[in-house]
Amino acid sequence: MLNIVTALKIEADLIIKKYNLKCYNNVYQNKYINLIITGQGKIKSAINTALLLNQFKFPTLNIGIAGSNKYNINKGFFIDKIIDYDTNLEYFPDFFPKKSTTLTTISKIGKYFSLTDMEGSGFFEACYKFLNVNEIILYKIVSDTLKNPINKQEIPNLISTHLEIIDFLLDNIQTKKDINKEVEEYLQKAKEKMHLTQTQENELKNLFYYLIVSNKKIPYFPKIKQKKEVSKFLNYLTNLIS
Repeated sequence: MLNIVTALKIEADLIIKKYNLKCYNNVYQNKYINLIITGQGKIKSAINTALLLNQFKFPTLNIGIAGSNKYNINKGFFIDKIIDYDTNLEYFPDFFPKKSTTLTTISKIGKYFSLTDMEGSGFFEACYKFLNVNEIILYKIVSDTLKNPINKQEIPNLISTHLEIIDFLLDNIQTKKDINKEVEEYLQKAKEKMHLTQTQENELKNLFYYLIVSNKKIPYFPKIKQKKEVSKFLNYLTNLIS
């Protein structure tokens, strides 16, 4: 089962059509999907995402459009880090071994970062009250840039070219739960041997995930206390993947 959250009806229309979702009490549903349209902005996103999760506590995807000062229109990314522009708080949702990047959530239209939206941090905060981090998923599609303002009529076309992401998630949620459990076990063993900053812990978690899905052996964990030595170990793991 998968929950889906969009900010705008125009982002949801093709999803509703493709999966033949029927509306019951403002939630569009079939046997496998619950979808809610929250409205624009992180406050509306947080409130309505919480309402959905209060009824249906399942892995939850926020899919929608985003602005960018770096990527071309129609590029799509999973989000591995969210920065709230107003508070400078950082959040680390789940990610998949596909293209991923950082999302900056803003309150007012006009600012552009590598990937920019108005809902991400609010969505994450609501989800975090109900779900484990590995059940919180964001996928964003570039719809506008500094030189190319948004064309609302093109939004359905942008969404349509990335609908396979939903099929991918429906097919892989159980497998990924098993992998995430294995990652957490390795992370706990590593934390017993090393003093990790939060950033290093998140990096190590991602590296473990890539090693496992690549069918590569997890190396022995040395006992490390110094931050520089931990960085060297992380570089060593990175080289194993590349």
